[in-house]
This record gives sequence, structure tokens and C-alpha cells, in this order.
Amino acid sequence: MRRRQLDDSWKNWLRENIERQCDPEELFYILVENHFSLASIRAAMGDHDPTRLPRAIVTRKAPPDIDYKAIAETRLTHPDRCPQARRFPSDLVQLYMIDDFMSHDQCDAISEVICLNLCPSTITGAAAEPDKQFRTSSTSYLGLLNSELVEALDEKIARTLGIRSSYSEGLQGHHYSVGQEFKKHTDFFEPDTEEFAEHGAEHGNRTWTFMVYLNDVSKGGGTNFINLAHIFPPRKGQALIWNNLYDNGMPNYNVLHAGMPVEEGHKVIITKWFRERGSGPMFYPD
Repeated sequence: MRRRQLDDSWKNWLRENIERQCDPEELFYILVENHFSLASIRAAMGDHDPTRLPRAIVTRKAPPDIDYKAIAETRLTHPDRCPQARRFPSDLVQLYMIDDFMSHDQCDAISEVICLNLCPSTITGAAAEPDKQFRTSSTSYLGLLNSELVEALDEKIARTLGIRSSYSEGLQGHHYSVGQEFKKHTDFFEPDTEEFAEHGAEHGNRTWTFMVYLNDVSKGGGTNFINLAHIFPPRKGQALIWNNLYDNGMPNYNVLHAGMPVEEGHKVIITKWFRERGSGPMFYPD
């Protein structure tokens, strides 16, 4: 269906609800669901647009010694080298999907390991600290375990992307019960902040995120990419992979996303973040 421009009646509706201090993100999605174009929604919302991009992005210079074009054109992005990967139809982000990246048996086996080694999830940066409900899941630091199953999965993820595991963080698992969520955030470390100084000084920023759903969820729990106006529902074994940076090294704020609250059942995922710097060669040979 072709999306339409906001008319005066909807603009008045939007203005009235903003004045009532309704949640801008909820208003944004009501308009999206009514098939209005993103450009007209953002123009009407102005400073209340929940997808508004920070302006600091244009002032930062990327490190000169990192080949960001090569990172953006890794194995995953070439249909002849990774034919199972499908790119999401948007020029705003590099975002790929792989159905059945893991078999159901593999998902169940990793889920069992995750659920036996859980602790409360943490966040980086100060922006979300006042909100105690910002991230309410539990995390399993799989990379710290002595597990052949985890090691094999870690290598499969790295080879699928095309970047060696030595340029990544340890594999993590995350468990969400009913009501638990991870509110809108980006995975990269905000440049020129204490967060970056603490987490990115040695290995640089996060480049690619590789996430896999380990179970179907009865209701809720999708991954909501705010600026794409698209929610990916959990599908057992499906991988979502996205580049957090542009091919010049600048952070891409269009990867803003949220783990939506689980409404029925539970959700288990694995996540692996890749970095700008590591040891040895970054890429696997062709």
C-alpha cells in the first residue's frame, strides 16, 4: 500500500496529543500503522520525533587506520558468498536476515546453557541510568564458559559474517520473561563520551551486531527498529545482522532499536558484537 501525506485532521490530532504529553513513540507508530509516510510524520512531529538523529554525528572524525569500507563489504554482504542472507529493503541501514541460521535442536541446546548461567543484564552509558526498567532481561556470558557447543557457534557466526572472532566480544545469551524488555538504544558506543573512553579505548567501537532468536514467542518480544518503522518478531533460528557504522566509520543512528516487552511466554536470544580493532588479520581469506 502506498503511504500518504498527513492531512490537517491528523495534524490536529497529533498536535493535541503532543500537548497532552502522550508518548511520542506511541503517536509515531499510530501514524505509521495508518499508512502515512515517514517523511510527513517526522515533519509534523518536529522536535518530538522519537527517531530524530543527534547532530553530533557530523563533527566526529573516524580513526584513519581502519578500513571501514572493507568492514561494510564483508562476506555477509555478497550474495555469491553468503546466498542465504537477505538484505532488509532500506538504504538507511545495512541489515540482513538469515532464516534457519541455527537448527531447532541447536537453539534448544544453547538455550539450556544460557538458562543455567544467568545474571541481571547491564547497560553502558549514563543516559538510561535514571530508568530502572530500561533493560530488564537476564544475561549469560557464554564466552566465559568452557563449552565446545559455544565455541562452535561462535566460529560459525564469525565465518558467516566474514570477520574473525578475535575482532569481537564474547558471545552472550539473553533471557526475557513476561514484561521484560530492552528500551530503544544503539549498540555502538557514543563517540567522545565517558562510555566510549571506558569501553572503546582498546578495541574501538562496535561494528556489526549478530543476533539470533532461539525460540518463537507467543506474543510480543520483537526487535523494533525505530527509524525503519519495522518490528522483527522472534522466529526460532533466525539471525538478524546489522552494521552499526557507516562505511566511513561514523555511527549510524538509524540502527536505533528496542527489544519489545514479552507479553506471553519468554524470549531467548544470543548476541555477538564485533569491534574495530582486534588481533591478527580481521577477515577470513576468500
